Amino acid sequence: MLQAKDTQAAGYDFINGASSNYSKAIAKFEKSRDLFAELGDTCEAAIAESWAAQFLPDIGKLADAQKRLTVLIETSQQKNFKLLLPMGHYWLAIADFSQNRFSESSRNLKLALREAEAANNIFEVDHAAECLAAYYSLLGEFEPATSFASRMLSLKRLYRESSGQSIRDLGTLALLSRNLNFVSTSFNVANEKLHLVRNSSPTSRTLNEALRDVVYAAAAHADFPAALQYANESLSVAQADGIKPENMNTIAQVYVMLADVKSQMKDYGGALGDYDEALTAYQQLPEVTTGLYQIHKGKLLCFQKLDQPANFAAELKTVLALAEQYRATIREDSSRQAFFAGEQLVFDMAADNALKAGDSAAAFEYVEASRARSLLEFVESKKSITELEKEFAAVARPLSLTDIQQRLPEQVELVQYAMLPERLAIWVVSKSQLRLIEKPISAAELEKKIAAYQALITAKTAAEGVQPAARELYDLLIPAGLATNQQLCLVPDKALHQLAFASLVSPDERFLVEDFALSYAPSASVLVLASENANRKEQFKDESILSVGNPDYERDDAPNLPDLASAEVEARSIAEDYHKAVLMLGSEATKTQFLRTFSAMEVIHFAGHFVANAQSPANSKLLFAGGTLRSSELSNYKSLRAKLVVLSACDTGFERYNQSEGAIGIARTFLALGAPLVVASEWKVDTERTKDLMIAFHRNRTKKGMSTSQSLRQAQLELLGKSETRAPFYWAAFSLFGGYANY
Repeated sequence: MLQAKDTQAAGYDFINGASSNYSKAIAKFEKSRDLFAELGDTCEAAIAESWAAQFLPDIGKLADAQKRLTVLIETSQQKNFKLLLPMGHYWLAIADFSQNRFSESSRNLKLALREAEAANNIFEVDHAAECLAAYYSLLGEFEPATSFASRMLSLKRLYRESSGQSIRDLGTLALLSRNLNFVSTSFNVANEKLHLVRNSSPTSRTLNEALRDVVYAAAAHADFPAALQYANESLSVAQADGIKPENMNTIAQVYVMLADVKSQMKDYGGALGDYDEALTAYQQLPEVTTGLYQIHKGKLLCFQKLDQPANFAAELKTVLALAEQYRATIREDSSRQAFFAGEQLVFDMAADNALKAGDSAAAFEYVEASRARSLLEFVESKKSITELEKEFAAVARPLSLTDIQQRLPEQVELVQYAMLPERLAIWVVSKSQLRLIEKPISAAELEKKIAAYQALITAKTAAEGVQPAARELYDLLIPAGLATNQQLCLVPDKALHQLAFASLVSPDERFLVEDFALSYAPSASVLVLASENANRKEQFKDESILSVGNPDYERDDAPNLPDLASAEVEARSIAEDYHKAVLMLGSEATKTQFLRTFSAMEVIHFAGHFVANAQSPANSKLLFAGGTLRSSELSNYKSLRAKLVVLSACDTGFERYNQSEGAIGIARTFLALGAPLVVASEWKVDTERTKDLMIAFHRNRTKKGMSTSQSLRQAQLELLGKSETRAPFYWAAFSLFGGYANY
């Protein structure tokens, strides 16, 4: 027993010394494990194995680590080793992250957190919460990042925190505050961490981690001399520790850090050299892949800035292939949205480069490759969002331009936009043509014009008052020669998602809606799939409707919202237009009854209150009697029978836009559930005018036999034709999202 404990202690010495040697430490832990096992002490043997397995990723043996940690977790469950369970899941998460297995990593961290809480193991609760805060910060998903960071900080009064955990916590806070653009805070926190580390006899690895936080914080603060000074110190520390497996990852990370700083300083040649040094170091650790995307993305940016098109094109293939791998390993919708919003720059660079080369078709396909990819997967699949997030199957790929043109409905002309840094690209796509129009306006300038215009609209400015800005935007955005006998489907980009296109004014002083039946789609691929879905559902001729009006919700859920008597009139009137109707009003419009009924109806109409949460759209909610229905709760449903969903409430079509995924709102959720057409709003609407619009819309469908897009257009024209509702605020809020349908 004494020999086993001494051997284990020797392993600790190889970890904690100024110059560590993880290979020797692992060997000592493995020997102590075997000695404990010979003595029949399975608990101590498992503890020694946990120490050995957790350091395997540091020497590049990730597959071995994952296998052994999985066995350790199974053993701990069988033997009820409550101390080891959270540790096993934590270190398995670290191994997963090193191979870009992001969703598995977060899942294991959450398991570690739950098991630590169940065992009242405050240290491991802190450990897991800190790592989850760092994980979500790296993905750019700041709501859960700040939530876990807050949880981490709240634990400090509950136990005596080790200096190591304090240092880790400070590093995560420096990272999170930097990613939130609190650069001064990040710099101060990073320096506090570095001060603690320098005064604690650190290992070279711990010192390098502290220096890295200061380097990135200084660079974010544009203090490049300080960033380079600390980066060069970090390189010296790493190189002094020698060429050994556990040090190669550190050396690679230091070179990436140096390259990132030089790239920010516009020393692109120097940055390329350091990125290549990082790749050379990673070649010693073939199982470690977590840094490769950042390196190749950095090289891509340098090649673009150096105007090296051949090198750019070669590097782009690598970067896009790695991005596709990330799509497969980041399964949660919110995490994908956050990560790929930050990576939209790659696709914008690719499209811009193709446009410069005169290849408009390739540029279109790069743009399409970045659009609404998560939604595309939900639309293509017959599984629920929840089911898809749990599996790691092949990722849905966007349609090629050829496929889009072949499968585009004859009745549709598509206009797709790309707001690139220094230009606006517009493609007009039909079954027989691809036409490119470019406008010399920067994304920043166009975004300002859109924001100013939308402010006019939502201020209820008279039609004449919006006309100058509406004319300017029409000239910028609407190509000449569009076919007025076809449905015009618009695929916006970035800030264009919040623009009321219908209200733009032509040179003939006509609103766009006066000349075209309009619809919107988040991507051309989603348009095609939703149209094909609508075509399949056209067989349901005798439509049933679920019409919900003015649910009598708990006033504590939203105390400042008014009663919507007109919504009750709206729902009742609409129900009368259908042969088969389920009407839910007031106290009978319960969440339970809605969920029991909605999936079997051809048409769903909700007239009530919707409370948008732009920071966390999954928590946006429809208000029902007896409880709220959050957007996230709908994720368990799929394959709706619905041909059409109408969300007659405020902000249902647009809560915010995501750089890559497009408009985020509950309309997107219903598209993901299989509804091919969704009518939803882009701002807070007037309930009385909305009632008039919706009653006219449904009567156009049921009594006049118009298609959904024409029915909405005609209803909008009716309001536009009245002096009291001519202002675009009253008639332009609602849009049709999804595909094309004859019904």
